[in-house]
Amino acid sequence: MTVRTTAKVSAMLLALLLGGEAGSALAAPKPTPVPGGANAAAGVSGTLAQTLFNGTLRLRAMSLKDATPADKVHPNATGERALVFHAIVSNGTHHENHGFFDATLSDADGITVTGRPLDDGWSLEQGAAARTASGFSVPANFAPTKLVLRQAAAPHDRAFRITIRTIDLPATSAQPAP
Repeated sequence: MTVRTTAKVSAMLLALLLGGEAGSALAAPKPTPVPGGANAAAGVSGTLAQTLFNGTLRLRAMSLKDATPADKVHPNATGERALVFHAIVSNGTHHENHGFFDATLSDADGITVTGRPLDDGWSLEQGAAARTASGFSVPANFAPTKLVLRQAAAPHDRAFRITIRTIDLPATSAQPAP
């Protein structure tokens, strides 16, 4: 018997004695990654500087800045600061669209902070546009890298996944956490 044949026979005998687990471990393919995660929902990706369209809504003139008194959002606790996302949203369909965004910021480690709408939402006729804003209370050293927006009334529509570059951040956020 050759070495290869001896090894194969030995593996089969070991598998037979141990109930098949050892043999299947020798021939098992690499595991399949678990589906889901942050990118499980369909979405459209881009940056704050782009105009994004998800098939229903169009986003443009986007910004992420430190909150001002006019924004009516304040940090929730000592050691936090308030950020505000502003954009113009327009209706890209042939029917009326009502709603507001569920907004989430995340950092490079995947830590997320949920925002809240700062306006009454929109009611848009075909082709019409409105301003929208979401506020966030984040730890002082939180450096956001991604903003995910989903229309609250249409959770099955494609999400907006907006990459936040260092140049998009307010000066106090531009330094990543130590």
